[in-house]
Amino acid sequence: MQATNAIRLLIHILVILSVGTWNAPSLLAHQRAPAPAADTLSFVQAADGNFVFDGEIFRFAGTNAYYLPNYAKLDPAVVDRTFDAFKAAGITVVRTWAFYDGYDCGYSKKDSSENVIQPKPGVYNEQALRNLDMIIAKGKQQGIRFILPFINYWDELGGICQYNTWAGAENPSTNMTFFLSNGQTQKWYKAYITMLLNRVNTYTGVAYKNEPAILSWQIMNEGRNKGQRPEILRNWYREMAQFIKSIDSHHLVGTGEEGFDEDTPPIYSAGKYSNTYALRAQEGTSYIMNTAIPEIDYGNAHWYPTEYGFGHAVSPQMLEGQQVWITDHQTIASRYGKPFLLGEYGYPGWGDERVDTIYKNLWNTAEQAELGGSLLWQLTADYIKCFEYGGNICWPGGREDSQLFINFMEHIEKVQQKNPTSSR
Repeated sequence: MQATNAIRLLIHILVILSVGTWNAPSLLAHQRAPAPAADTLSFVQAADGNFVFDGEIFRFAGTNAYYLPNYAKLDPAVVDRTFDAFKAAGITVVRTWAFYDGYDCGYSKKDSSENVIQPKPGVYNEQALRNLDMIIAKGKQQGIRFILPFINYWDELGGICQYNTWAGAENPSTNMTFFLSNGQTQKWYKAYITMLLNRVNTYTGVAYKNEPAILSWQIMNEGRNKGQRPEILRNWYREMAQFIKSIDSHHLVGTGEEGFDEDTPPIYSAGKYSNTYALRAQEGTSYIMNTAIPEIDYGNAHWYPTEYGFGHAVSPQMLEGQQVWITDHQTIASRYGKPFLLGEYGYPGWGDERVDTIYKNLWNTAEQAELGGSLLWQLTADYIKCFEYGGNICWPGGREDSQLFINFMEHIEKVQQKNPTSSR
């Protein structure tokens, strides 16, 4: 750790000890303006290849925290510590799950105490929804905006596995073909969207469809349709985006996809990829096709080099691949006049120097490319959540990744310093 950063961290720790809580907005060298009052927020829009707030370009670097509504029941203290960490880092955008479906798939299959929102098709747990309300309201007070997916492709928190199970599928897990073609699953999914968009937050009194603290809806987290033509998923995304916008005319809509493509289209810098798997993945999804959908407001991709075939060892080839993955997807979004969001990124190095190297490279790329937004997977202030994934930045709980936290905070500040004062 550099001496100056060590001093900053020491000062911050002393501040924490003096007030008895994690309330200081940042290290001494990173003082920020107070968060805006709730009624000063307005809707983020997309125009001319940028996210826009109050007519000015709005860029952000934030985090995923998928577990927040669930932990509002399981361990509210984790929620409080997490929001304190967001405040300390200067985070203004958070992505969290706006769903939790059933008891047949994922975590709730083994633990019935999980905070399930939809225990049965069309049956909604009011207390679980109030927990989601509370997360939105708490973030709104801090000037945080949320990106909210409606469903998961994976089994965690139910996902399409749960909808398929309810509809009687023999192989429900990640079976997108069944999910897309079954009338009941589509009816239930649209009913859930309708319910949530029209719900009035019990803490703020504002309907979700009218809530400026929501930046965007996402149709599905990491949707795939393995072995099928990408037009099938593309057409469904468009249908769902049109459906969402028929109820909610205020909010941006994104796919929530990973950024995979088919047949290695020539617009990608394939020669600089150490592995082109994600560009020819045959997962039934095309980032180019999906981003071109008129009702989709921004390009969205994720970045996990170890999972996308770029290897585990940090090398110049991996770092170059990381850079072109980001800039290629941004270029494609720009072609359609849309901003680009790197909606998740992570490297499972457990806070070591490899993580520091990869994240510094990624953050520098995002800054130089003037990326619309990027969201870490994930900043966590809790010991248990810290060790859930090796790419997490843990502060102050868990490993206490102090240098990573400082570097992340400095990146957030660089990205956001040109934004309108009212949005910080």
